[in-house]
Amino acid sequence: MSSKPALTSMKGVLWKWTNYWNGWQPRWFILEDGILSYYQSEEEVSQGCKGSVCVAACDINFHHTDPLRLDIVIQGEQHIYVRAASPTERQQWLVALGSAKAQGLITRSKRSSELATTPDDVKAKKSELRLYCDLLMQQVHSIKEAATENLSRM
Repeated sequence: MSSKPALTSMKGVLWKWTNYWNGWQPRWFILEDGILSYYQSEEEVSQGCKGSVCVAACDINFHHTDPLRLDIVIQGEQHIYVRAASPTERQQWLVALGSAKAQGLITRSKRSSELATTPDDVKAKKSELRLYCDLLMQQVHSIKEAATENLSRM
């Protein structure tokens, strides 16, 4: 029996920004064991991934003006821009990615047997806190909108 906690898993289609010529293209994404990988399509998974990132090393940002978009960023290295089919689906991906990131950071911290004492550790924790703050504020706004809508019906 393994004492290693399971990381959040998720699979599905997200629209990935490819370039200005092709724009947003559907891709099959798999989040498993803290790694986010994407493929041309679900049918082509056996042919290998087109790219992958370790979620613990990423900043995960929701886009303030596009309710379907989120940005996955490794500072100075890589940017992956994706869009979900709905705000609810984007929220599910944000939660899964945030949970995988947090679990990866905890696992990494346990391995090193240190608290967040280096500048990189502090930066990673600040990034994680920003993500959870953004998620919380998004939920607050959704609740406010629902309450306002219900009051206007009365």
